[in-house]
Amino acid sequence: MSRFVAAGSARPLSAFSSWLVRVAMVVLLVCGVAGPLVCVQAAPATPPLTRGPYLQLATPSSISILWRTAGESDPVVRYGLHPERLDQVLDQDAIEVRRPSGDKKLHSAPEGTVQYEAVLTGLQPETKYYYAVFDGERQLAGGEECYFRTHPNPGQAQPVRIWVVGDSGTGDSRQAAVYQAMLDQVAADETPLDLYIHVGDMAYPKGTDAEFQRNFFDVYQPTLRNTVCWAAMGNHEGRTSKGMLGVGPYYDAYRCPRKAEAGGLASASEAYYSFDYANIHFICLDSHDLDRSPAGVMSQWLRADLEATHQDWIVAYWHHPPYTKGSHDSDKENQLIEMRELIMPVLEAGGVDLVLTGHSHIYERSMLIDGAYQTPTVAEGVVLDDGDGDPRGDGAYRKSKGLHAHQGTVQVVTGHGGARVSRRGTSPVMKRVIVENGSTIIDVDGDALTGIMVDRGGKTRDLFRIVKQGTHVPKIVANPKTLPAYAVSVDKTKRGLSSETPFPKQAKKLIPPNAEWEYLAGRHAAANWTAIETIPEEADGWKVGKASIGYGDSDDITELKDMKGKYTVVYARTEFELGPGQKEAIDELGLAISYDDGFIAYLNGHEVLRVGVGKGRGEDAEDVEGHEAGGYEYFPLDGATKWLVDDDNILSIEGHNVSRSSSDFTLDPYLLAVPGSSPR
Repeated sequence: MSRFVAAGSARPLSAFSSWLVRVAMVVLLVCGVAGPLVCVQAAPATPPLTRGPYLQLATPSSISILWRTAGESDPVVRYGLHPERLDQVLDQDAIEVRRPSGDKKLHSAPEGTVQYEAVLTGLQPETKYYYAVFDGERQLAGGEECYFRTHPNPGQAQPVRIWVVGDSGTGDSRQAAVYQAMLDQVAADETPLDLYIHVGDMAYPKGTDAEFQRNFFDVYQPTLRNTVCWAAMGNHEGRTSKGMLGVGPYYDAYRCPRKAEAGGLASASEAYYSFDYANIHFICLDSHDLDRSPAGVMSQWLRADLEATHQDWIVAYWHHPPYTKGSHDSDKENQLIEMRELIMPVLEAGGVDLVLTGHSHIYERSMLIDGAYQTPTVAEGVVLDDGDGDPRGDGAYRKSKGLHAHQGTVQVVTGHGGARVSRRGTSPVMKRVIVENGSTIIDVDGDALTGIMVDRGGKTRDLFRIVKQGTHVPKIVANPKTLPAYAVSVDKTKRGLSSETPFPKQAKKLIPPNAEWEYLAGRHAAANWTAIETIPEEADGWKVGKASIGYGDSDDITELKDMKGKYTVVYARTEFELGPGQKEAIDELGLAISYDDGFIAYLNGHEVLRVGVGKGRGEDAEDVEGHEAGGYEYFPLDGATKWLVDDDNILSIEGHNVSRSSSDFTLDPYLLAVPGSSPR
């Protein structure tokens, strides 16, 4: 029998005890301990970085550096003029710490998250510094890519480059391609970014903390660690964050000026603010959930801020565009109408030069306009220059040097940063309309402001310039050259209504006939494909096409020429938007559809109708019954109104063919809303 004599004992051990001792000896060897049955405790592990570090709220003499860890740490920031000589230190006593619970609470971060917000002060203007963040003596992040440049003093003219993107927060390949195209353009120009402006919807679909991490911070971290992002809240962030209260994941992510820290006039709110960079005055507004009326606090602050600035340029940005016919219509949606009718007069009286917005998933760029406040928007009497603004074409737009009321504004809708792009028509004030993902790069150099749109393939698709020199007297163009009217081409015979099903009177089309749908054919969709949170990927086989979708009978707009003999299921989904209070006015939802052979419909992920499909769904569906597509038939979606939400909703339909050998297939839906107390 093996024997082991422990210190101070001569008693022999049993076989089992001997095995335990052998394990203990291994532990002793691993721990590297001298002395019987003693193990030195390992040093506690450094909590991992879960966000950042990233930059916020820069000024000529200060900047904020934010980061998160999964657990407590001893936060330290070291910084200096060389990445290997970080000879200045900001320690824990001067760093604000926030947690999911406590006085300085994070809204909905994962339990155990700790957010650090370090404000470096006493810096030199227009100076490049390097920094690193530490847990005590352990470096968490640093190196040559962790740097920042303080702002130049206000009024000091110098070249400035700004990246502008909106509606990017999908986390998919389109967003990644747009980002890479910008990086490639900046590298090719050898002109780095000075500022990054995001015009909202950076975290689909609900602006949660996790969506911010996945669809914003994880994607843009290489830029965020050395370039400040100045953001405006979009409607998707507004699902979780509240502008009036200044709370939510959006306000946890950003540190915006409230007290004129970066120039401009103090707003006392992070929802709207202004700042100066070189000879440019920037204004950010909340177009989502704050009062836009002339008597509102935001509008009153805006007037005072415009009166106070003496910069050469004014650039304003927010989410909801005053002019668009992309995925949204600025003549039909209240937030967009109010920004045009109520806010644009204030800005143009203050001499605004450029307005940047998103929300509408498209790129649109206007002529030089002033006074286009009426609804519906018209071009007559509001165009000061109907040229293309391209210095290589019709020439740059001209304005007087300095700030002058009503000398013209260029409007850019840059909501094409990642979300699926689409178009409803042509706003009469637009000179460029491009239905492609991309982003906008703005260069300001002295008396010239130049903008380009770079698509996700890296191609420059638009170029415009504004030049402000001397004295220029603006004149209204009598008969402005506008773009041709746009109409959705439907080269198939429109279907009539079925005589078998009564259609409701006075119903509103939430999704019109022949609308664009995302569809998947020849593959089966993921289990959560009906959820608004799901972003269909082109790489997974999703495409875009107008209804109807199918083959045979020569009556489908989007033809599935490979369906016969190969597959029997097609998945389709499209979005529609409801403004505040609209869902309460809907008494009934109804689906108008021409179909062959069966289908299952879902609203915001909930099944609301099943016709001709016995049981199961997707590839597991069974007992599909034959049905010939004729005219549109109407099906009330009983109880479906309870699934409606303010803002974006999604209708999903899976169409089933009775067999692979079937001679035809049709999926041709649209959605109706019946207002309360409306007779049939």
